[in-house]
Amino acid sequence: MIPTASPPDEAATRPAKRSAVVGWVLFDWAAQPYFTIINTFVYAPFFASAIASNPVEGQAMWGFATSAAGVAIAILSPLLGAIADASGRRKPWIAAFGLVLILGSAMLWFGRPGVPETIAIVLIGFVLATIGAEFATVFNNSMMPSLVSPDRIGRLSGLGWAIGYVGGMTSLILMLGFLVGSPRRARR
Repeated sequence: MIPTASPPDEAATRPAKRSAVVGWVLFDWAAQPYFTIINTFVYAPFFASAIASNPVEGQAMWGFATSAAGVAIAILSPLLGAIADASGRRKPWIAAFGLVLILGSAMLWFGRPGVPETIAIVLIGFVLATIGAEFATVFNNSMMPSLVSPDRIGRLSGLGWAIGYVGGMTSLILMLGFLVGSPRRARR
């Protein structure tokens, strides 16, 4: 007996609405500022130079926190990817992990220079925020096959990547403008 291919899923053969594709691309635009501002250019150096007792120790702690998040992501991403592929509902997962990202990011607010008790809060917040951002991305990326045909997935992915970088750079420019433009307190 020759195996026959199952008929294509009707939803998979029907082109997605343009608004769904735009929404998918805008996810990258909204998520990238976390990686740009927190992970790379603003908060990580601030943590290492101001919150930690010294820059070397601060970079080491930030690196260990990044590693902890990376291990959790590496272990759980295949499981969550399978859930994303098997379940039809991805947006509730994106929302849930978005809330983890928001909670973790909010915890960064409590980091204060010269107050070592805040270091653990900041590092836990950073790990949670990174996990939330990456797992939301897992579920967002699992939507691609339902948005475009297989021959256009690369184009959609590249567009999302590019728009994400625009969002990241725009937020970085705004953030640096706020940091540079904030008036210093007058010395007495």
